[in-house]
Amino acid sequence: MNAHSDLALEYRHLDEVSSTNDYLRSYAPSADITVVSASFQTKGRGQMGNTWVSNPGENALFSVLVCPENLKATDGFILSQAMALSIKEELDLYLEGVCIKWPNDIYVNGEKICGTLIENSLMGKNVGRSVIGSGINVNQTDFPNGLAAPPTSLRLHTGKTMSPSDLIRAVVLRFARYYMEVQEGHYDRIRELYHRSMYLRGERHCFRDEGGMFMGTISHVETDGHIIIVDTEGKPRRYAFKQVKLVRTI
Repeated sequence: MNAHSDLALEYRHLDEVSSTNDYLRSYAPSADITVVSASFQTKGRGQMGNTWVSNPGENALFSVLVCPENLKATDGFILSQAMALSIKEELDLYLEGVCIKWPNDIYVNGEKICGTLIENSLMGKNVGRSVIGSGINVNQTDFPNGLAAPPTSLRLHTGKTMSPSDLIRAVVLRFARYYMEVQEGHYDRIRELYHRSMYLRGERHCFRDEGGMFMGTISHVETDGHIIIVDTEGKPRRYAFKQVKLVRTI
C-alpha cells in the first residue's frame, strides 16, 4: 500500500524544545501531516503527567499534528492505534517480540522501547486537531533507575547505532498510510491489527484496580480506548487509562 500522493507532509527538526507536543499544540499547519522532531526535550512528557527521560541526540523524539475530517471524538482513539501500529511495524523490521501495551506503549519482550502521548482538541463532537507525540529509544543504552517499566532500546537489542531521523521518517510514512484510511472512515482494519498486536492479550494475569488485586484476561479495547478485562468469574471489567494496572509477578 503506497502513501497517498496527495498527502502533504511537513518536517521540522529542533535542537531543543520543551516538548514537541507543546510546540505543535498551537502550530498553524500548512500540510496534512506536520512532523516536529527534537534532539532534546527539556520537559518531555508521558501519559497522565509522567515524564519521558532521554539522553540528548540518542533517540527518536517527535510529534505529529493532524486535523482529521469528520472523526468523531468517540472514535479519536483510532489515531493512537494508527501511530502505535506504525511504530510497532517499523520496529518489527529489526526486532522480534514487539507488542503494543495498552493504550499505546511499545514493548519488546516485556521491556518498554516507546511511549506515546496523544492530545486531541475537539470541535463540537469531532476531533478538530490531534497532536501525537512519541519517544522511541534508539541509541540510548543507560537509563535512570526507578522507571515504572524496564526500558530497552534498538541498540541494546541489535548492537547497532541507527539514525533517529531516518526512523522517524519511516514511521511517519507508515502512519500516513493509516491516516488515509482514517480520513476515508475505514477503521476496522486498524482496530483488528491493533488487537492482534496487543501485549498479553488473551493471557491470564494479575491486575490491580481501586478494589484491589484480581486475576483476569485482556479481552479487547473499545473504540473509545477503554480496555475490557474479564475476571475469573467471567465478569467483564471496563477501565480507562490509569484505572487498572498490570501487576508484575516475578
